[in-house]
Amino acid sequence: MSYKVIKFGGSNLQTVNDPGRCAGIAEQYNTPCVIVLSAFYGVTDKLRQAAFEAADSGKLPSGSIEALTDSCFEQIKLNIDDDRVAADTGREVQCLLDRLSDLYRGIHAIGELPPGIHDSILSFGERISAVIFNGVMVSRGLDSVLRLPEHIGLVTDGEFGSSSILLKESAKKVGKHFAGNRYFVVPGFYGVSDEDKITLLGRGGTDYSAAALAYLLDASSLDVWKDVDGFQTGDPKVVADPQTIKLLSYSEAAELSYFGARILHPRTVEPLQPKNIPVRVFNVGSPSGEPATLIGPDPGNGFTSPKSITFSRHFSVLKLKGPGVGIKPGILARAAGIMDAAGVNISSVFTSQTAICFLLQSGDLKKATRAVKVNAPSLISDVETINDIALVALVGEGITKRHGVAARAFQAVAAENINVEIIAAGASTAAIYFVVKENDCNRAVMATHSYFFGNDRQVLLQDHSDLTSVVL
Repeated sequence: MSYKVIKFGGSNLQTVNDPGRCAGIAEQYNTPCVIVLSAFYGVTDKLRQAAFEAADSGKLPSGSIEALTDSCFEQIKLNIDDDRVAADTGREVQCLLDRLSDLYRGIHAIGELPPGIHDSILSFGERISAVIFNGVMVSRGLDSVLRLPEHIGLVTDGEFGSSSILLKESAKKVGKHFAGNRYFVVPGFYGVSDEDKITLLGRGGTDYSAAALAYLLDASSLDVWKDVDGFQTGDPKVVADPQTIKLLSYSEAAELSYFGARILHPRTVEPLQPKNIPVRVFNVGSPSGEPATLIGPDPGNGFTSPKSITFSRHFSVLKLKGPGVGIKPGILARAAGIMDAAGVNISSVFTSQTAICFLLQSGDLKKATRAVKVNAPSLISDVETINDIALVALVGEGITKRHGVAARAFQAVAAENINVEIIAAGASTAAIYFVVKENDCNRAVMATHSYFFGNDRQVLLQDHSDLTSVVL
């Protein structure tokens, strides 16, 4: 039986009315569905804050638990009309809250927050929302059951905080837990290691877990429900009149997500691409309409202009200086090894005769700097950090092979008297990016968006509706 996998994120679960609205959307499918849920809006951050409070301040976060308890039971009261289902759901939620309280007491007692306990605590947000949502589905008379990653065998590589799902190992276990013409509700954001340890899939990882389930169940599609109109040519908070992009390739969606578009987790397309499973992005504000954006294989139509301009302020640069560092064998490898040992992911590398620059996530900059200074190779004479930058990316399949795309982008930026600090292209055929000072970011994005998507450039926004059959 072919399922559709549906994902509802935290932005869809902000108010007490949202679980009922999302359940109504799921019911409209009238076909077997696997529903993957994020935590209720803001809950993950509160769980994390309470965990650090319990470990560092010497105080139990009893107020946080009470507030979460009140919120959960308000959701149950307002969304589940059936008294028996409400009572059963309440008991399951209370059991989860009691286990969560035990974990907080444990870290309070030892005065620290081990990575494994951190991941376990944060997973409770999704577990609680899934239990409540399944209760809402059952109370509507739907045949719905809860499936937890630890029970179905969604196996990860065991890395705490940002683990990868092992599809081959998971395939041996997951399928047998999904059978019949019914709804299945699954909490996203986490899986389990071979040692049965809860491991998180990274921030926004519910998209990734939903995509993995779509792969494992040979789903006909992954439907991601958002509170916006899919991918757009630019961030509507920054550019004027952005337009919705009707069709994206897997590579384009991955690059847009990686470089700052907050529609999908960057790894969402990874499990889907081998089986050509399409991603359909819908807006909960128009649940009966067509998908706002359809993501699938590259149609190969030769369309090589940018489809979107995106940006991120979450990158920093670590610069290692010294005579000959760019050509001395082993320097780059050793520096990269030092950062790997410190748990730092390197996003990109630029080298010259006298410097090696690492593009890193800003949250890793201090850790990377400290590790390199302690273990620096002898030829490195100075370590410099640059953290007041922003990265601007042009994304479109094949744009690195089209003459003049980068030149026109830099012409638009130069016209605004903005200096480009770093330029990079070639790592992906679907992206060109450059780095500017953070206070120039908005103007750089507006300038490039206006150039490529202004009124005289509407030809770049054709929706290619004739190509949607490629992925449907």
